Amino acid sequence: MEIDNGQPVVRLQAGKARGQLREGVAVFRGLPYGQRVDATSRLSDLKATAPWQGEFDATQLPAVFPQSRSRLALVMGEGIKDNPQSEDAFVVNVWAPAKAESLPVLFFVHGGAFVSGGGSAPWYDGERLAREEGIVVVTVNYRLGALGHLSPQTEPHGANRPVRDLLQALRWVQENISAFGGNADQVTVGGQSAGAWYAWLLGLSPASRGLLHRNILMSLPRLPPMTLEEMHALGRLFSEVSGEISIDGALTVEQVLVGQAKVMQSAAAFGDVSASFRPASEDSVVPSWMFDIPEAARNCHVSETLLGSTAEENASFFFRSEEALAASEQKVRGWFEKTFGTDADAVYERCANKRPGHTPYTQLVDASSELMFGRIVPEIAQAISLNGRGAYAYSFNVASGLPNLMSPHCMELPFLFGNRMDWADAPMLTGVSEQVFEDVGRQMRQAVGGFVRGGVPRDPSGADWPRWSEHQRVLTEITQGGVRRLPFVE
Repeated sequence: MEIDNGQPVVRLQAGKARGQLREGVAVFRGLPYGQRVDATSRLSDLKATAPWQGEFDATQLPAVFPQSRSRLALVMGEGIKDNPQSEDAFVVNVWAPAKAESLPVLFFVHGGAFVSGGGSAPWYDGERLAREEGIVVVTVNYRLGALGHLSPQTEPHGANRPVRDLLQALRWVQENISAFGGNADQVTVGGQSAGAWYAWLLGLSPASRGLLHRNILMSLPRLPPMTLEEMHALGRLFSEVSGEISIDGALTVEQVLVGQAKVMQSAAAFGDVSASFRPASEDSVVPSWMFDIPEAARNCHVSETLLGSTAEENASFFFRSEEALAASEQKVRGWFEKTFGTDADAVYERCANKRPGHTPYTQLVDASSELMFGRIVPEIAQAISLNGRGAYAYSFNVASGLPNLMSPHCMELPFLFGNRMDWADAPMLTGVSEQVFEDVGRQMRQAVGGFVRGGVPRDPSGADWPRWSEHQRVLTEITQGGVRRLPFVE
């Protein structure tokens, strides 16, 4: 990387690109990592980007893939509203210290329930993380919703276009990251929510072997990949509500998004957090066993994993729901019985004992959060450690000032990136003082930075986090009062 007239310039395999220099960090936005093999087909796989002439302008706000307003806008705000939308938003964004030389890389995959979000959103600005932790930060877009996951009935495997997008982006990193001063042999794939799902997949899929070396799983949802039968049933449902057999035909983007919304609404049920669109099982790409945790841990090809969840994940989905807030104990117990069967009473009492002053609403939040996001953390940590790899587990417990929101899904993100202005309209940060934001952010960034650099997260004091083992099953709790070690109790 060279500095020309005060701006960073890199030479990539496809050509030169010019970015911006911001307080010692080189910023490149919207760099193409691939293009469609068949430019006329929405279903096309990708190939390497064709070379361009002159210099690529990497200073503009890049596009994200087509999407509707997120169901979590009431939590996260409208931080993506200014990004243009495009079906060809195959881009990465890079932040690197201006004098970087062979620095480790964090490749961050955004969440959004497989249907929204984008690595190009200002939410995921990696400038502060790169500067403070001395790492190269890369964010990425991938195809979403029906445009990413539906495929013809005749296709022998799942569409899995987002997975292939991410694989292409990781190959781009291998081929180009040295131009920014990054080390292609030290790549950590991190992600939150759906992004954590992909980070978990990429750490065990044969198709990604050699493309990453560690992974970070922030709020990994327990969602097995769709079977082919489920994927084809989803396709038939989409055809019924949209009136078209294939998305690769006459439907406009707007019509696809309307049909997608109808499909998602049909899956909604009390107490459930649905994810209608997601990847399907495919040999050597998306293993059917990826949520058979012991099997997945045996096949994991990363050396270390950092993983955790927020204290009340599902409050994000329920805190504005009158049905959830006003639910009677009888209704909530009915959900417990449907969900946990013969264990319903025991789970209900366990949740009640953990929270003095519990209500039917908090019981629903606590049990559904544990089921979807919480319990899988110690399961994976234990399985990975038994297979001789490093695992570090955490719980993020910083509460929003909004009633009934507590410490919800997505709460850790602004603290990690440290860019409060880009989250200025995020309701979840209501009541969080600047001092708390800075103190907790320092905990998050130093933990992640230490892990990316050396495979061990660290406290602000410099202390290493305890590594999970059969004899030391400890979660590190991140709070506004500092970090605490919590022995895991079954």
